[in-house]
Amino acid sequence: MINRAQPTPSSAVAVRVDFGGRGRWEVKLPDQFARVRCDTLDDARAMAHVCAERRGPCELIVCDAYHRVLLREFVTGDDGCAVSRR
Repeated sequence: MINRAQPTPSSAVAVRVDFGGRGRWEVKLPDQFARVRCDTLDDARAMAHVCAERRGPCELIVCDAYHRVLLREFVTGDDGCAVSRR
């Protein structure tokens, strides 16, 4: 199956979630130097939804410990729901 990439909205900012050491997830929010650590992936995704509510649409990029992309999701700020996943 071919995974065709959809264009990224130009107004969306990236929120990157990486699997860090010791079973935690690290969230890199736009315009912040320090990463935020979360105990679960659900907590990290919730943080991306809060970012979208405050700043408008964002692209959530979840990577594993080897920096492989596990999930790409566009999150809107209207209702905090995902509009598309890849």
